[in-house]
Amino acid sequence: MSVMTRDNIGNCAILTMNRPEALNAITTEMLDQMEAHLDDIEQDDSRAFILTGTGRAFCPGTDLKEPPTDVKARIDHVHGIIERMVNFPQLSVAAINGLAMGGGLELALACSFRVAVADAKLGLPEIKIGLMPAYGGTQLLPRLVGEARAEEMMLSGEPVSGEEGLTMGLVNRSCSSADEVVQLAHDFVQPMCTKSLVPQQAIRRAIREGAGMPLKTALAHEFEIMEVVSKSEDCVEGVMSFIEKRKPTWKDC
Repeated sequence: MSVMTRDNIGNCAILTMNRPEALNAITTEMLDQMEAHLDDIEQDDSRAFILTGTGRAFCPGTDLKEPPTDVKARIDHVHGIIERMVNFPQLSVAAINGLAMGGGLELALACSFRVAVADAKLGLPEIKIGLMPAYGGTQLLPRLVGEARAEEMMLSGEPVSGEEGLTMGLVNRSCSSADEVVQLAHDFVQPMCTKSLVPQQAIRRAIREGAGMPLKTALAHEFEIMEVVSKSEDCVEGVMSFIEKRKPTWKDC
């Protein structure tokens, strides 16, 4: 049985962590299969991918019953996947169908967006066992919810619900049932999937790279990126389609 499956809804790939007997806890096999699917998605005509879990959980983090033999190698492996997801050419949405703790939440944080069941539990509880988040949580969570809220979650180890996550900016949308969450993710990202990848990727890049720069430098960097976008074929097509009052045909270049 595959521990990471791939399906499609329209132009969205659906990646499902598939170890329900272990609440979809992370193993090396799961990470390897995820990378293989990302390879495929990057090359096919998918406009986005949705990450979710089988059963009653999204993912509780690393499977402590199958711990990695080399901890540093595992962390390096996951960091590589996290960076890849953050910089992935297509958009991504974590469809959090239930419990998302530790490394599971960190995978969700690496997605472009998150939708969740209202009663899902989202947390980074590592401090409760004398550890700290090591799959990117200390870097990704503050960028979403601010340092104070991120420190509160990580220093207490207490989870928030999907509904609470919505009010604090951790989650973009919520729903009442796990049966709805993948469709919610699809419907949420669909309007973005109709846009050219050229400005879409440029906007994401400007946000990511500008966050670590002084404002003056970030504004200059934004202009540099915009200049490249303005010379793209899709920019010409977009302007002409507006003038001619027709739907644009994007080439993503």
